[in-house]
Amino acid sequence: MSNAIPLFKSHYSIGKSILTLDKAGSSTENGSNSIIDICLNNGLKELFLVDNSMGGFLEGYLNAKAAGIRFRFGLRISVSTAKEKDEDSLGKTSKYIIFAKNRSGYQKLIKIYTFAAKEGFYYEPRIDFDTLKGLWSEEDLTLGVPFYDSFLHLNSLKGSLNIPDFNFCKPLFFYEENDIPFNFIIKKHIDKYCKDKYEILKAKSIYYHKKEDFKAFLSFRCISERTCLDKPNLEHMTSNEFSFENWKEQSNG
Repeated sequence: MSNAIPLFKSHYSIGKSILTLDKAGSSTENGSNSIIDICLNNGLKELFLVDNSMGGFLEGYLNAKAAGIRFRFGLRISVSTAKEKDEDSLGKTSKYIIFAKNRSGYQKLIKIYTFAAKEGFYYEPRIDFDTLKGLWSEEDLTLGVPFYDSFLHLNSLKGSLNIPDFNFCKPLFFYEENDIPFNFIIKKHIDKYCKDKYEILKAKSIYYHKKEDFKAFLSFRCISERTCLDKPNLEHMTSNEFSFENWKEQSNG
């Protein structure tokens, strides 16, 4: 696999990132960092944005276009193998990333998210595989399987019972290196599941700019989750490697 794809997350994913989508030149030394500036300052011609809602699409698209950066948007959403809204269905729900390939894909993403936020809502926006299949177009959309909170992650580490239906698409699976102890377990299951069937791409989730920003990010997460720094109780917070700086180090070797 080649260098990891940088998958940025913005502040539109409430409580999950301290990076903004502000226009070029808006970043300040002691203030917020714009993903647009990070891309420009590091020669990135494409911006892969993976957010938990559609809220940041327009700002990201317009500011990336003005900066001459190709904008690639993915919606990270919960997909369930069950239509029921009950506690049992939570164990059959996992995360996916749906990427829009074109304008038609963007329009389909709106329909998918609208259904998830209104008809399918159960603790969070959610859509079931049967409904997703009815809204799907392989020409316009790509289904990505994230490294964390995917069906393989939850089945192997949390005893969930997710059996996805991929007969309507060709999913992409993502690897990540973030120095988290259980990473090797997830990787083993991805290798076994994808062998001779599905493509695996190396990726890097990015929630803040530099390593030194981790404490600010953690503080922001604690505020959002109503916890505290002394006892944050946040998943995946055993590593401070979700920064753009870490991505650069991995890419340079």
